[in-house]
Amino acid sequence: MFTLTEIVKDGILEIRFSMEDCESKIYTITNAQGVDIMQGKITGNTQRTCLYVGDCKKGRYTFSLGSTVTQEFTIQ
Repeated sequence: MFTLTEIVKDGILEIRFSMEDCESKIYTITNAQGVDIMQGKITGNTQRTCLYVGDCKKGRYTFSLGSTVTQEFTIQ
């Protein structure tokens, strides 16, 4: 469904979509303790988008799209 930058070094998380039905999806970024730290909505039929996560501390996070699709990434 999507792939994202697994190791974020410059504060930009890049998300690449491989599906056509990604219009108006709610995303959530949670920290290692499971606490939601960022939430938003991706609108339109897009192939790639970037999110600024430079304000987050170093560590492991989980990106969720909708309620079923998740992938982990690390901020260094």
